[in-house]
Amino acid sequence: MKPSFKILCIFTLFLFSFSAFADNAREGMRLFEAGKYQQAMTYFMKEDAQKNPAVINRIGYMYDYGLGVEKNRQISFQWYKKAGEMGEAAAQFNVGLFYEKGYGVPQDINMAIEWFRKSAKQQYPNAEAKMGYLTATGKGTKQSFVEAMKWYRSAAEHGNINVFSEIGIMYEEGYGVKKNKNRAVQYYIMGADKGNAKAQYLLGHAYQYGRGIKDDPERALHWYRKAAEQGNADALQALGGIYVHGLLNQKEDREKGEKYIEEAIRIRKQTGQLDPAAMRRLRLLGIDIE
Repeated sequence: MKPSFKILCIFTLFLFSFSAFADNAREGMRLFEAGKYQQAMTYFMKEDAQKNPAVINRIGYMYDYGLGVEKNRQISFQWYKKAGEMGEAAAQFNVGLFYEKGYGVPQDINMAIEWFRKSAKQQYPNAEAKMGYLTATGKGTKQSFVEAMKWYRSAAEHGNINVFSEIGIMYEEGYGVKKNKNRAVQYYIMGADKGNAKAQYLLGHAYQYGRGIKDDPERALHWYRKAAEQGNADALQALGGIYVHGLLNQKEDREKGEKYIEEAIRIRKQTGQLDPAAMRRLRLLGIDIE
């Protein structure tokens, strides 16, 4: 066999092997998206596909939520950690969450932050948002509103819509930046337009009381309702008060208002949320509320 022909054969074999690897991972992902989890796992477990860190992370996710396999967070953690060690940013974030919450591994905030930082350095938006929260509250790290704002801004730039409300709050309260209610509202608008329920509630609140923007009862109701549709307890409670007391040009309707309030209470019990007044009281006592 001539050398040139041998080289061609070797190159062709390499391309075939690479294609098989790509096809195994791709087919597994396709089956996963179609909800065929057990079939997807068959492809994910192929030797070549397991060289793909995104596949390893997806296996961790399947054990995390019991998709096609029995739910097991200890096994899930092992897969997430393996993918994280391979450099997968999403997996690094997941490892951080498991350490933070104590899922499948002893709770360890220091290890959590170590993994969140690894992920955030790769500009993974959820990790950047988490670092913003931890830095703002001083949970497991030195508190710094200035540093928190940097993380939140970076998370927003990379696609996390939840941080617009947090940036807005920091401007409204003057945390790490000069207090600017107009600027706060601009961020509430950006978050609300992108579908973030908390930003929608805060924008409704701004319109109701004319904070940073001209008061507008119609717009206030619009954004409260948008947030309430997503199950935001604060918005539901606000709507309840509006109808119970006949505010914002609405006819008093205690029955309707009480239904909104009951739904807000139900959601808070279900999610462990506290009402805003209780949260403020706890913060004054130095108790951190996530």
